[in-house]
Amino acid sequence: MKIWMDVMRDLEHLMDDHEAIFDGWQAGGVDGLVIGPLVFNSPKLVPGTRSVPADAPPAFTYDPNPAVYKRLGVEPPPNPEPLQSKRARLERTLQAAKDLGFTVWIFQAHSGAGPGGTGHVFGDPISRAATCARIIDTLEHYPMVDGAIMDGPEWGYEIAPHHMNHRSYIFRDLPESIAPRCAELGYDYKALVAASERLHKLMHSLDSRRIRLHSGGGLLGGFHLMGADPDLMAWLRFRVESVSAYFRDVRACVADGVEREVKVGVGPRSAAFAPLCGYDFAELADCVDLLLPKHYFWQRGFDGMVGTVLRYVETLCEWNRDLDDEEALQMVAALFGLVLPGVRERADLEHALTPDFCDLVVYEETERVLAAVGDAERVVPWVDAGLERFLYHHHGNLTAGERVVMSQMCGERWDERGGGYRPPDQMVL
Repeated sequence: MKIWMDVMRDLEHLMDDHEAIFDGWQAGGVDGLVIGPLVFNSPKLVPGTRSVPADAPPAFTYDPNPAVYKRLGVEPPPNPEPLQSKRARLERTLQAAKDLGFTVWIFQAHSGAGPGGTGHVFGDPISRAATCARIIDTLEHYPMVDGAIMDGPEWGYEIAPHHMNHRSYIFRDLPESIAPRCAELGYDYKALVAASERLHKLMHSLDSRRIRLHSGGGLLGGFHLMGADPDLMAWLRFRVESVSAYFRDVRACVADGVEREVKVGVGPRSAAFAPLCGYDFAELADCVDLLLPKHYFWQRGFDGMVGTVLRYVETLCEWNRDLDDEEALQMVAALFGLVLPGVRERADLEHALTPDFCDLVVYEETERVLAAVGDAERVVPWVDAGLERFLYHHHGNLTAGERVVMSQMCGERWDERGGGYRPPDQMVL
């Protein structure tokens, strides 16, 4: 097994000591670098910290090439601060990684795109062109880079009310701006909105009898549990079709726009949640080069599998005072196919990450994406569960203990008593 290392925020900590860091990584089994978004720390850091003031403009790492944006009929973004010495150090760092044989990817290569259109991200061709232009510009500016990894866009998957103003909230997924795209793909926008509203109402009126009758009944049982609503099924299918079409169009545009061969990867949520977010692994595998499913299994924090399950249980029990935790977990199983071993109530989620969880849930989540893609080299899960390799997220959080374990699994076991590279061991969000 091998590791790709993710460097997201604070590019400087890598650039300023990349020789020692790369030596340490390589000894520990690292053979790839994922870096980005490509934004430097601002010269105007908050005194005594490495934090950038909230009102500081992003210090992107290169000047846009106007010709790229003109080809795609969009406006380029403005030139950022020059910061020439930092730019030169970043290019040397990326080239050094490539010279060591690392695979090099830019995460969110479209960050800093120029103005797009006014429509919805999944239906506005001008916004999509602006995204593609920025990716093309980034990959052309850094010829040593192998490809770009996109983190979304995607549809929401959370039902908890405190996510209402967040991109992950499912019940605000049908603004009027998406109506034209619905029509283009053959869907009745108003019917999808009505189905979403019925789902919201249904989730506030669940009863034990229906859950116990239908929750273990597979597709047919789940269909009736969710109100036997054909427009709800259409909404779920629209989510997949719109996301698949988006990434298919972006991949084709980037391939046409860059003269050399480049690759595009996408980081969806793990298999259980992927369809609700609009990801069909099999369809994605046919149009992008790399899938990086988020194998975030933790409790609490953002995007962890156990944490999402907890929020569903809490919310369903708040909305339906007669439900108990076990019945809410049966709803989760019906929706996502997730049965967490040893978990019968929300308190059990505090210690859900057991060996049985790894043997059953982690194995199945990994096996499902591998079955869809068919090639372990094209699947690089984020965080902690790999096939041939995994992507550690991210370098600023790497601890000494994690480095010992990972280096022993993937390369030469690190002896922390020696000199040279040491992991940052910080909590960096």
